Amino acid sequence: MMKKTLTASALLSALLLATAPVHAQTDAQSAPPAASQPAASIDDAQLEQFASALNHISEIQEQAMAELSQVEDQQQAQVIQQEANEKMVDAVNESGLSVEDYNLIANQLQTDPELQQRLEALR
Repeated sequence: MMKKTLTASALLSALLLATAPVHAQTDAQSAPPAASQPAASIDDAQLEQFASALNHISEIQEQAMAELSQVEDQQQAQVIQQEANEKMVDAVNESGLSVEDYNLIANQLQTDPELQQRLEALR
């Protein structure tokens, strides 16, 4: 049971960071980093799209975590992780944001209390 829990935790961590390479590529190609952009540069429509995507992603992550806690086969766990990642990308795209824009907003939320408050007001 401990092995399943550790495997599930490791895979969920990887799942949560699955879009990080996309973000890293975006940073290398774009001029200013997200943290230097003011919250005002993210309009309410984008923030609403982000909130919608975030809600769907949370549901996908919860489902993946539940599935991962039941598997014993590493290969099966990787399939679950890949499917969840694809669903998360779809959720972001269906919200109207690109994965890059979603990641930029998510990173800005880490350091911008004003943006955090605006997001909370939408939820």
